Amino acid sequence: MPSPLLFCHGLESAPIGRKSQGLIDLGYDVTAPDCRGQGLAARVDILTDAIAAFESAPLVVGSSFGGIAGLIAVILAHRAGTSVAGLVLCAPALQLPPPADTVTDLAPPCPTIVVHGTGDDVIPIAHSRSFCDRYGCPLVEVDDTHGLPNAGFAAIVGAVKDLAGSR
Repeated sequence: MPSPLLFCHGLESAPIGRKSQGLIDLGYDVTAPDCRGQGLAARVDILTDAIAAFESAPLVVGSSFGGIAGLIAVILAHRAGTSVAGLVLCAPALQLPPPADTVTDLAPPCPTIVVHGTGDDVIPIAHSRSFCDRYGCPLVEVDDTHGLPNAGFAAIVGAVKDLAGSR
């Protein structure tokens, strides 16, 4: 049985948007908390609680603002003894500092793959390149924009499949 998915949506998107709906359409069991209107600290709290609520270790997929929030939530969940099967970061907003009193190091505590479009004009791909170099995570660069609507979605699905199979 594949890992359940926790989807962390971006700043200007909704829980069930193109990426999360696409994963649902492919048969994945997706939980997507509604974090609209929430700042980073509140999102991290919502996602940390959501991770703890799973009966088995989820695979976390975070997009843009949801990417940095998901990463921090995974680190905090791991610190509290909760397992996560893996982490897929989609054009993550890694340039944002973590909320005060959360984490000082963004080292992912589980297998992590980053997917980022080379044509992203919202979050420079350099942030993902630096993160992946620092922490030894694979970076899948795709010819796509920030929302990853084309080649990016196929890369996200590939990353999910890779991590779901690595359990």
